[in-house]
Amino acid sequence: MEAYVAIFFSIHYVLKAEQLLKAANISLDVVPVPREISGDCGMAITFAPEQLAAVQSILAAADIAIARIFCKDAEGVFREIPWKTDS
Repeated sequence: MEAYVAIFFSIHYVLKAEQLLKAANISLDVVPVPREISGDCGMAITFAPEQLAAVQSILAAADIAIARIFCKDAEGVFREIPWKTDS
């Protein structure tokens, strides 16, 4: 099962994003940033790929910037996905 992993610029953004997304009934988990993505300590949010548009919309409205988004495929391999839209 695929999952998206969103990396933020600070733990403050992770916590605020968690609060906003849960209030919007977006199913998510807050997890440590996977070592395959970064050796830095930190937290990330995982969510289902079909929720990407809703996640982007909610966080953009709250001015919460996502640093990077990765897709974890069924084999557990992470790959960065293009997700930013030119407005």
